[in-house]
Amino acid sequence: MRISTNMFHSQGFSSIQSHQENVLDSQLKLSSGKRVNNPSDDPVANSQIQGLKAMMSTIEQYAKNGQYAKSQLVQEETAITDTISSLQRARELGIQMLNDTYNADNRKATAEELGQIIDQVSNMMNYTNSEGEKLFAGNSVNAELAFVEDPNNPGYFAYIGSTNAVGQVASDGSAVYDPLSNYGSRFVQIGFDADNKVNPDDLGDPSRVRVSDNGDKVFQVQNIQTTFSGTGTQDANILNVLVEFKAALDAGLPPPETAITDIDSSITQLSQVRAEIGGRQNRIQTQYDTGESFKIALEERRSGLEDMDVVKGISELTKNQNALQIAQQVFSKVQGMSLFDYLR
Repeated sequence: MRISTNMFHSQGFSSIQSHQENVLDSQLKLSSGKRVNNPSDDPVANSQIQGLKAMMSTIEQYAKNGQYAKSQLVQEETAITDTISSLQRARELGIQMLNDTYNADNRKATAEELGQIIDQVSNMMNYTNSEGEKLFAGNSVNAELAFVEDPNNPGYFAYIGSTNAVGQVASDGSAVYDPLSNYGSRFVQIGFDADNKVNPDDLGDPSRVRVSDNGDKVFQVQNIQTTFSGTGTQDANILNVLVEFKAALDAGLPPPETAITDIDSSITQLSQVRAEIGGRQNRIQTQYDTGESFKIALEERRSGLEDMDVVKGISELTKNQNALQIAQQVFSKVQGMSLFDYLR
């Protein structure tokens, strides 16, 4: 093997470069606080770190989805609570007007207050959320109204997914009837799903939560007792019961007792929906807590793979600095010598 003076110089310079790179690498790890800054630092650990970060990012997105779902459910709960309060007042008025001590004029005057209750209930049934979407219009969130005036029965109201609404025309000339509103359930994913299948409802699937309810079902009067005086078949929603109630008072007559019964049924129905909303809100919180616990475990694993042990890092930096200093001292001596100095 041939040995030259240039080889001594080259080896010394390469040694200094190598130790400088080690010092810079140690300084980078200490300044960043990370043991793995580049894939080349530890390819296997880097791959695991990226996977853990992706999973934590997904959990954070589920948490944001949960916040959105909660805001939607709070608005729905508010609308339903307001409707229940209005119906309770209508019920009180109905019981009062059944008393013979009230005459026709009293009932006509009470009809004015009932008209305001009808307007309030109508507003809640056509509630617009903070994003400008109709809350109870099912999947037809951009509809102008969820409950429109029934073209077959003027003065009464039909759900936009009801056949009674056929023929109603919006301001832009389009038909109001929309069968999509009958589907009515929109879901938000708030956790990892085992099968990634969307079912018609969210029963038994904690990974998804329903953020809206079909308005026709929410405000439908179960086993309705009221007989409508309109020309056709009216939708059995609570708004039409109130309309029939007001029509009797406007005529100075006592309200039909069936209207009181139907108002009670509607209050019960709305209370059940509100309880279900509360259950969904609790499920969102449970999923959030579970996700946060899982994220802590993932973060601990990521930290173990990626983060730098400061004490170990300082020791490594000191060792590399000492090695660099020695290499520089050796090179300074070798630089002023030739091969003949070693052969003497």
